[in-house]
Amino acid sequence: MKFSYDLIKKFLPLIKNKAQIIEALTMRAFEAEDASGNTFEVNLPPNRYSDASSHWGIVKELTAIFDWLVDYGSMKKLPVVDFVKNKSTARKKKSLNIKVWDQKLCPRYTACYLEGISIKDSPKWLQDILKDCGLRPINNVVDVMNYVMLEMGQPLHAFDVDKLEGGKLIIRRAKKREEMATIDGVKYSLTPEILVIADAKKPVAIAGIKGGRGPEVSKTTKRIIIEAANFDSVSIYKTSKILGLVTDASVRFSRLLSEELAILGLGRSAYLLEDLFGAKIIDYFDSRKKLLPKHILKFDINKFNKFIGVDLKREEAAVYLRRLGFKNILKDEWEAPILRTDIENHEDVIEEVARLQGFDDLKSRAPRVNLVPALEDDLIILKEKARNALVSLGADEVYNHSFVSRKDLDLMSVKIGDVIELENPISREFQYLRSSLKSGLIVNFGHNSKFFNDFKIFEIGKVFNRNGKRIQEYNSLGILFASKNKETFFALKGVMSSFLKSLGVVDFIFAPENSSKLAPFKEGSVLKLEVDGSINGYLGKFAGVSKGWHVSILELDFDKLLKSIEGEAEYRPLSKYPAVMRDLSIFVKKSIQIGDVMQEIELSNEKLINDADLVDEYFDSKQGDKQSLTFRIVFQVEDRTLTNEEVDREMDKIISLLKRKFSAQIR
Repeated sequence: MKFSYDLIKKFLPLIKNKAQIIEALTMRAFEAEDASGNTFEVNLPPNRYSDASSHWGIVKELTAIFDWLVDYGSMKKLPVVDFVKNKSTARKKKSLNIKVWDQKLCPRYTACYLEGISIKDSPKWLQDILKDCGLRPINNVVDVMNYVMLEMGQPLHAFDVDKLEGGKLIIRRAKKREEMATIDGVKYSLTPEILVIADAKKPVAIAGIKGGRGPEVSKTTKRIIIEAANFDSVSIYKTSKILGLVTDASVRFSRLLSEELAILGLGRSAYLLEDLFGAKIIDYFDSRKKLLPKHILKFDINKFNKFIGVDLKREEAAVYLRRLGFKNILKDEWEAPILRTDIENHEDVIEEVARLQGFDDLKSRAPRVNLVPALEDDLIILKEKARNALVSLGADEVYNHSFVSRKDLDLMSVKIGDVIELENPISREFQYLRSSLKSGLIVNFGHNSKFFNDFKIFEIGKVFNRNGKRIQEYNSLGILFASKNKETFFALKGVMSSFLKSLGVVDFIFAPENSSKLAPFKEGSVLKLEVDGSINGYLGKFAGVSKGWHVSILELDFDKLLKSIEGEAEYRPLSKYPAVMRDLSIFVKKSIQIGDVMQEIELSNEKLINDADLVDEYFDSKQGDKQSLTFRIVFQVEDRTLTNEEVDREMDKIISLLKRKFSAQIR
């Protein structure tokens, strides 16, 4: 925001140059920098517009910083006009007809009626200040409105009384499909959430933003009404965005100005028109019936010293507060300045005292904190281990949205009542919180299948489910293996077994799951993963794929898995003795689960059998309802080399077991 050095100098003759102002403000208040010509710029925070977005506000900051006296000059009359006294000269019949219909969006509306207006050019000194701040001089009335906004911080507007229909001003919401042309001739379509200033027939200004064409001040103007109001900051901001119209007034009003600023700006503008141009004050209006409540805060010097790390005396802090405009009510109670809408709590008062004392003057001290050992987050460590393990096994990590659509839920056969719906979704594609990672992985499959014939992906992320009336959030791990013309089910099962072992999970099995409700899996192709005796997830073949593709998906509860990981993995040295491998090919009915056959083989002699894996699966229409399976069985012990006779005896036992239990035929 631009400020005129000449106007600041007028109030503070002791100021030497712009550099002195810039340094003082930057070190004690706001970031400031030099600008061309007779101006400097100040970067005001949004919460300081009420008291500091004006030359008078900057002057008060400088007087507090330097502890100087102000040359008030004509400002001694602030709020300048004694309206009660001047009202005695007003006409007996009330001259102002103003109605505030929406007091929520307009907490305070003040106005002053003046006669004897003569439109002319403003004095050169006034025009120069406007030009310094980037405003164009127009005529004495408009220039005074703009000058007072720069001087006091209150936006103002003047209406030609003779051009107002019915001589009325009504502060109301716009009507549906109502239109208004602004002073520059641009027409705007208004909506009911927009506040307007209207006469008896039509809007004459967009409240807090811009005046309308019609009752604007012109060369023929003789009587005016000055408007100085306070509007709801959120409403002004929304209106500015809706209309795409940003003005000096809208920027100020959208930053929560104090209601008290309205009467100060009104009085100052009326006085200048009276003093400089001979206008006569006839009447005034103020919609506010009660005084603003005083904002009193307790300032604790002990809390201040502890918080800032200094040893300041109560009397020294009191001096700083008085220089900033605070009033001492009791020993430790202070009334905040009426224009300081940013002062809300004790910490705000602490900041005011500290900045005036000077942050750069604070002595450096070593912090006093309790040192505690850093704790490792087991979940984060597990996630990192899981990522490294899965990447080493050939999988790529993906990241999907936590929000899903109705289509995604239908794919998973999830009921709408079982998921969490967002109250304000950004689109229909992101209407619900996901209850599973599978839908996102399936979408990933659709994209990647256009470019690759084989790929493996995984995701670790949050899923959300209902647990009665409560919402349960937990981490889940999803893995998808996809291949064209190549089986992926057993590859994923093998990778998952290796993955769990690498994490230290030892007590787990894959068992058949006969449920047909586990969408989107093919019926009869599902294995449940049991860890420590409880179900942790499911592995299955995806049903909705095009011909030739084989897609398998596994999803497990990652949080639950964390509890099952052993803290220390037991070390087992490699056996000194060689392993003996034998392949066994059999025919069994298709209805028999491969996992059941494999489990029986492994449990037939746990001391001698180290591992058993499926190495081939074959279906032939000539064999009817039978399937051909080939298993590779690894025999190994730690204390000796197994003989062929021992292995042959175990193979005979296994064959007899499979024949008896599954009616297997050896091929």
